[in-house]
Amino acid sequence: MILEKTIREELRKVNDIIDLKILRGISYRRDAIRHRFLLSRLSDMHRPKWTSSWLKRSMNVLATFVL
Repeated sequence: MILEKTIREELRKVNDIIDLKILRGISYRRDAIRHRFLLSRLSDMHRPKWTSSWLKRSMNVLATFVL
C-alpha cells in the first residue's frame, strides 16, 4: 500500500500545480497528461485481477461453451 499512498500524494501535488496554472492562465497540458497517467495506475491497482486480460476472459467464456 506504500505505492498507492505515493501515487495519491503525487496526484495531490499535480492537482495543486494544475490549479495554480489555471489561476495564472498558463497551459497545463503536460500536467494533465501526468494526472491522467497517475489515475490510470491507481485504477489498475484496484481492478480485479481476473479482468486483466481480454484474451483470458475470452478463453474462459469459450471454455464454458466447449465443456
